[in-house]
Amino acid sequence: MSTRWYPLYRQGNPQLRVFLPNFFMKLVKPDAPQPPNVVQFIVSMQMSKYDIENYLEKIYNVQVENVVTHVRMGKCERSFKGYITKKDDYKVAFVTLVSNLMLYC
Repeated sequence: MSTRWYPLYRQGNPQLRVFLPNFFMKLVKPDAPQPPNVVQFIVSMQMSKYDIENYLEKIYNVQVENVVTHVRMGKCERSFKGYITKKDDYKVAFVTLVSNLMLYC
């Protein structure tokens, strides 16, 4: 989640207020070959499938057909001094976009 603080609502020009989402989505190259209409994202752990779908449809105007999420475990690393550190877990989302053929039916 973001640590942004939004100003209190005041009457006036609504164009002066900018509301940014508290989530992040990072587009990454897929590990395995995927169909051309499937995109892989690393997303915030708090995001659900419905949040991901709404995020893409409302902000980027992209039509989403299906969303599949997986939580991946962060890698464990052994340092040269003998102690082990673990990277943070992360969530991966596979988003199937509506293909152009389905739009014309």
